[in-house]
Amino acid sequence: MANSSEKPWKDWTDDELAKEAQTGVRGQGAIVEATRRLRESIRAFSISSDKYSRWMFWLTIVLTVLTLVQRV
Repeated sequence: MANSSEKPWKDWTDDELAKEAQTGVRGQGAIVEATRRLRESIRAFSISSDKYSRWMFWLTIVLTVLTLVQRV
């Protein structure tokens, strides 16, 4: 494949990695696909986790304000 000498592995797209994995030794494309799916799952989890972290931050602020109001 022409890409192997032109750019580093980290810059390859998922399709390029899958095609490269299928050349030579057959059947390695499944590993590339599994890695892609894992990355997508981690990305979705990260988005969800960030959303809940923001909620927790604001709820903490509200509870702090309510506590200070009760104290006065």
